[in-house]
Amino acid sequence: MKTFRFCMSSLALVAALSLGVTAQQPPATPRNLLPGIGPLLQPGGSSNWTGNSVIENIPGTSLYPLTSEKTVLYIGFTAGTTVDIGNMVLYTTARESFTIAAVTPVSFHGVSNPTISLTDTKVCPIQPLSGANPCIIRLDPLQLSLSTLNDYYFTVYFAQTDNDTHVARPRAFIGRITGGEDAGKDDTQLKVGALVPDLLGNGDTNPPSFLLVAVMNN
Repeated sequence: MKTFRFCMSSLALVAALSLGVTAQQPPATPRNLLPGIGPLLQPGGSSNWTGNSVIENIPGTSLYPLTSEKTVLYIGFTAGTTVDIGNMVLYTTARESFTIAAVTPVSFHGVSNPTISLTDTKVCPIQPLSGANPCIIRLDPLQLSLSTLNDYYFTVYFAQTDNDTHVARPRAFIGRITGGEDAGKDDTQLKVGALVPDLLGNGDTNPPSFLLVAVMNN
């Protein structure tokens, strides 16, 4: 599978996103549609996401009251070598509901199942990766305006990762993104009318696994 190349100034971007401020990028000024997740933890131990899904809730109650024709999702990694993503989608539900009302495909460079090399300096310019030097990847813009009347669930299925792959994980709940891991399941194939798995219904208050680091308009 072809490895896609993409690079950003990750440290500066994460600092801006964590504080909920805007970054200057002509000709448009990107703005956060949702508070950032805050400083990231240093990776520890080993982690293999093969065959697992990450589901992250973007609650309508936490969205900024901004009008935007586009929504851009940013994902982050703090360690790893190669990530093979099987599929990515964004589910729309009514607020505080798990019933899927719409399914929006999410892509990177035009495909929803990219292979990303985290050791390639053209992808992740600052090596090695860490909580202070994460690899931030901008996904393709969605022609979708997020509404405060809805909740959204960004869902990623990992077809294959190496044992040292770590997704972004916050030190504290600065932002309003919540989510978790669904082990051994591909949750990106759900249809309209199905229910999004409730990964936070067990009362766990520890910082969950994260992948999404920002929701912006550009």
